[in-house]
Amino acid sequence: MAVTSFDVDERTAELLAQLQKTFGVKTNAAVIRKALALANVASRQADADNTITIGSDAKPAVKVSLAG
Repeated sequence: MAVTSFDVDERTAELLAQLQKTFGVKTNAAVIRKALALANVASRQADADNTITIGSDAKPAVKVSLAG
């Protein structure tokens, strides 16, 4: 497997650490794999204008643009 590394700013490092807990994984690579899988599902479910709406009974809906 190819190994790629890159520098991230402090905000991104904090987000990666938070998502490790949310996703229940131990590495940044695992976070990225989960995020890519989620992005793939979102892109397949997007409306004609490349947006998805995420919401629940407990939280207001948020419209997310996948383009631009």
